[in-house]
Amino acid sequence: MCGISSILSLNDDIMNDLIFSLERLEYRGYDSAGIAYLGTNSKLYRERAVGKIENLKEVVEKLNVKSNIGIGHTRWATHGKVTELNAHPHVCDGVAVVHNGIIENYQELKDKLITEGYVFESETDTEVISKLIAFHIKGGENFQSAFSSSLSKFVGTYAIVAICENEPNILLGAKMGSPMAIGLSNDQQNFHIASDAVALSSLTDKVTYLEEGDIVVAEKGKNLNYEIFNLNGEKVARDAIPNVVSLNDINQNGYESFMLKEIFEEVIVAKNTYDRFNCDIDIFKFRGISIIACGTSYYAGLLAKYWIEDIARIPVNVEIASEFRYKNPILPKDSLYVFVSQSGETIDTLCAMRLVKEAHINTVALVNVNNSSIAREADYVIQTVAGTEIGVASTKVFISQILSMLLMCVKKDSVDITTIEKNINIVLNKQHEFARIAEKIKNSRSLFYIGRGTNYPLSLEGALKIKELSYISAEGHPAGEIKHGPIAIVDESVHTIAIAPLDKHFKKTLSNSQEIFARNGKILLITTENARNLVSDFDKGDIDYIFLPNSDPLYYPFSITTAIHLVAYYTAKLKGGDVDKPRNLAKSVTVE
Repeated sequence: MCGISSILSLNDDIMNDLIFSLERLEYRGYDSAGIAYLGTNSKLYRERAVGKIENLKEVVEKLNVKSNIGIGHTRWATHGKVTELNAHPHVCDGVAVVHNGIIENYQELKDKLITEGYVFESETDTEVISKLIAFHIKGGENFQSAFSSSLSKFVGTYAIVAICENEPNILLGAKMGSPMAIGLSNDQQNFHIASDAVALSSLTDKVTYLEEGDIVVAEKGKNLNYEIFNLNGEKVARDAIPNVVSLNDINQNGYESFMLKEIFEEVIVAKNTYDRFNCDIDIFKFRGISIIACGTSYYAGLLAKYWIEDIARIPVNVEIASEFRYKNPILPKDSLYVFVSQSGETIDTLCAMRLVKEAHINTVALVNVNNSSIAREADYVIQTVAGTEIGVASTKVFISQILSMLLMCVKKDSVDITTIEKNINIVLNKQHEFARIAEKIKNSRSLFYIGRGTNYPLSLEGALKIKELSYISAEGHPAGEIKHGPIAIVDESVHTIAIAPLDKHFKKTLSNSQEIFARNGKILLITTENARNLVSDFDKGDIDYIFLPNSDPLYYPFSITTAIHLVAYYTAKLKGGDVDKPRNLAKSVTVE
């Protein structure tokens, strides 16, 4: 969601790196951006802009700023609309802060500060942070003490970075429930605090991830020094690890968008996931498995449920993380809980895992970031090895997630990875067909995706991608459920994308498609080459087809995934949307 970047430097030329690191955070999703910095006169300045970072960058370049300390933020609106007044940083009496997360008791704190004479100009929860720190400084505390005193009053989640006019050589940061990474630049001239290691790519080779309740205090003297204090105020050491974010991941490398690049990387990701898959836990010793996730990761879990129950014969429960922890769940001791998250920071999933860990039940993190909060707290970790994903709509990570969960329940050498790679490549070479289909569905009033078996979760994934990217209302349904209500809205303005490879469900899904076709609904049939002669009952003038490569039905989901991602991509492209940064969405959801 929101992004934080900040720098304390021995030099007065931080601005290029500060803006650069904010640009690296654009992929997380945002609607405004801002910076605050201390000039060479130690006075505090702030610049904010609604919209793209480019708008902020233009302002900053005109100012020709010289500074050795600054904080920056990309905001995804939670409290308050998208306005410059609501954009971060927030400033009060020489204190500037940026914040990710939600201060749940902000209204109570705000009311108290108002009685002290403070006037609020924004609708945000974050503004109470700057004012509370300023209040404590006014009461006689130094910057660090005021910062710590303020943190003790907050209920909720936060990653906070702050600077202060009175103490211009100190940069403070704190983490509770939202990720935060720190690091010294390779030349030891700059100290960085950011919400994401991506922001620090090419700026530092090593990063340190703060743990819950940590406060970092960085100070400039002759050199740069920093200390980390835990929740109890004790000085602690946290390991510095290599920053594994590669320049290949954060550059488009000639593709017209990150999303298209990442769809084309699905074949590479499948091979990397297979080659590096490692699972230290035997799922067969458990009487049940629960998969907890959100969004696309939830759909990956639904698909895995079919495989695990069919192959391993272990009952599987799949739960939406945001619902799980609030329903007083039954937690069998002989079950395994698998928590699936692209970022490893999804707050709903993280909180659900903590609930399970409190019951002393085995937990597995299936994540794409090996040093994320979920990975660090789980008993076991399976990394999806997809590399950094910049496009907000997850594509290549989904492939890695479903392959990882397949490999959890079968012997690795029984999976024909060569066939999976070959079939994805064949689909990638059909781009002109997906562009043709997109032209036909781009003006649909709404879309249905239907499928049976493993094709049903893929229908949900396909519908989600269309909604996220092209803003067409879309629903995924089990094909057999269409006549139990949804068929009521079918008419000539509704397109149905039927996922029907030649498997044991083919005939029934085809029959459900004919029911829609009989009511003037338009059909796109995603099927396999070996079904060409079996779909001749349809009038080919009114029905479109995409034929995918034949294979063992176990491998169909991989080529189908690439196909539905390309349908969504080309539809969004034709509708003129920003496929990498669709409106209102964030890459990593770190607030409930």
